[in-house]
Amino acid sequence: MKITSIEAEVIRVPYTGEVRPAWSPGTLWKESATTLYRVHTDEGVTGMGASRGSPELVRDLVSPRLVGEDPSRIEPLVRTIINSAGGWAAVPVACGIETALWDLMGKVAGLPLYKLWGAHTDRVRAYASLVETRSPEVRAEDALRLLDRGYRAIKLRLKAATIREDIAQVEAVRQAVGDRMAIMVDANQAQEPGTPGSENDVVWGYDRALATARELYQLGVLWLEEPLGRYEFDNLTRLAAASDLPLAGGENNIGLHEFRLLIDQDCYDVMQPDALVCGGLSLLRKVAGYAQMHHKPIAPHHGGNGFGIAAHLHLCASLANATWLELLQDPPALEVEEFQGLLAAPLTPDADGFVRVPEGPGLGVDLNERWTRVA
Repeated sequence: MKITSIEAEVIRVPYTGEVRPAWSPGTLWKESATTLYRVHTDEGVTGMGASRGSPELVRDLVSPRLVGEDPSRIEPLVRTIINSAGGWAAVPVACGIETALWDLMGKVAGLPLYKLWGAHTDRVRAYASLVETRSPEVRAEDALRLLDRGYRAIKLRLKAATIREDIAQVEAVRQAVGDRMAIMVDANQAQEPGTPGSENDVVWGYDRALATARELYQLGVLWLEEPLGRYEFDNLTRLAAASDLPLAGGENNIGLHEFRLLIDQDCYDVMQPDALVCGGLSLLRKVAGYAQMHHKPIAPHHGGNGFGIAAHLHLCASLANATWLELLQDPPALEVEEFQGLLAAPLTPDADGFVRVPEGPGLGVDLNERWTRVA
């Protein structure tokens, strides 16, 4: 089997309303724009994936290097993409194409990816990951609605000027849901470099992070995510040692070298790589194995789009130390189905809070037709 062509096109999926992500002050979401990748072969099998990236870069630099290659040589092909298309700047392109290659290999084998990799389970616990900052009263109501939809866990964004305001949101949600939902908290302090508006955001130091962690521990929070800057390795190690509340992070880290350092230095208790950011599914599986050696669970970041979420779902179902699937949303402006708008059948939890893994070959998902081509 040989690769005959690689297609890349930017497609747009509109949202119901306007969403203001807490981690990117001043940014307004009205839609998602994603690059869809298709890898075609001479045997008529096509794999699909989605990430960011320029169709022109794929056409001019990537496709000429991959056409004629064996699509099963996934890691060498990812290396070729990164080397031929701009180094680390090409990682999103490499990750999107790598997802398509794994989808293709699952289809060739006639197996869903989680079984191709070695199934550990056929369902994964999901949590509702919220996007905006809202008042304690509104967030309490939001949590109850999500509880009715089957969610047994929720993640809140803490971005207030004071610790007291941050804690008030968590207290309100805890009072509303009691012990029926797990609560995670994300401070989004590891966004720089690369996130528009983060330079205008509230910046936590070590003291605020520790004080917040101690308050959240008393409220039974499951973890505190990204409490310090992305590369504050020493302070993260110090904070993790001083805090009884587990710390989580890693969504924006890239390459095995960064994750090895994060794990070796005990910066985080819960590792959260993203296959569309860190370097691909193959790399994420290595991170998960190294984390397991150090008795750390893995809970991948949301994956950026429906295909990324599907990829993470299969990955989690094949790992002994995977704990949660992140489903980004913030109803009513952004429903979970809209964030996964590329998928014909969105991945949502059952009444017990678990998402079943698709049993079709590869990713086991189909492309929705409710999108518009941009480029």
